[in-house]
Amino acid sequence: MKIIDSHMHLWDLKTDTHPWLTDPEVEELPFATIKNLAVDYLLPEYRQDTATVELAGLVHVEAAWDQTNPVAESKWLAKTLADFERPYAIIAGGNLLKADFPELLSAHRKASDRVIGVRQILNYHVDPRYTFTDSPEIMFDKTWRKNFGHLGDQGMIFDLQIFPDQSIGAAGLAQEFPQTKMVINHFIMPLNWDREGIADWKVELAKLARHENIAIKLSGLYMYHRSWPSEAMDTLIDTALELFTPDRVMWGSNFPVDRQFVSLEKLITDFETSLARHELATREAVMWKTANNWYRLGVI
Repeated sequence: MKIIDSHMHLWDLKTDTHPWLTDPEVEELPFATIKNLAVDYLLPEYRQDTATVELAGLVHVEAAWDQTNPVAESKWLAKTLADFERPYAIIAGGNLLKADFPELLSAHRKASDRVIGVRQILNYHVDPRYTFTDSPEIMFDKTWRKNFGHLGDQGMIFDLQIFPDQSIGAAGLAQEFPQTKMVINHFIMPLNWDREGIADWKVELAKLARHENIAIKLSGLYMYHRSWPSEAMDTLIDTALELFTPDRVMWGSNFPVDRQFVSLEKLITDFETSLARHELATREAVMWKTANNWYRLGVI
């Protein structure tokens, strides 16, 4: 079966543009051991990881490039992926709190016509080990919301990375700005995987699933939990399909982050084993068709 990877990253440490990898404040994060990630991950490595699958396209998501010059990542990717033989899209980095965000978005699009959206990580947690931002109020800021609306007006996607308890705010965005499509990253990143945690996760996820302009990526599964029994994976995938329908559910590798814990071949095999219980149309939607439609890749 064809595969579209809806969430992957590339980086070259020689560019000296990923401070979180080259000058980390801490050596260990809940989702990564920095020394394991602080190595070049470029097309040769990615091609090797995907050699055994029928890769039909990919979506490159911003990889925390130096925030003083985020457009440089789009320029670098335009060169790095110039000879990539399959369709691809770029989700660029950008801070919607800045008044000049429309100009930044325009510069990204000028750098590469494959830029079709933006990600600004919004995860907030009271535990400093898990938080990615210093405020839970970012998406309620007036300037931020104006720029979020601008994204949709320009036909651009917003990749949404939050924790489950931030779902109400994101659902409010979906309702106020129906022209802006959002794609949830990493199963909405639940940190608590026991029975009660999964129940709470489903409640929060349902708040987002009500909005047709929100889809979800089945990605990042191994960041916080290293070993998945098949019944647990079945529950997660079935819940996403139940709430969003196959037209709004897509697979992503989150490589090379999840590469620390699982091979891409095993990751895909685990998903395909779980999806085998579903009809072919559902399997094709999750593994490539939904990403193809939402990210406008043009795979036939």
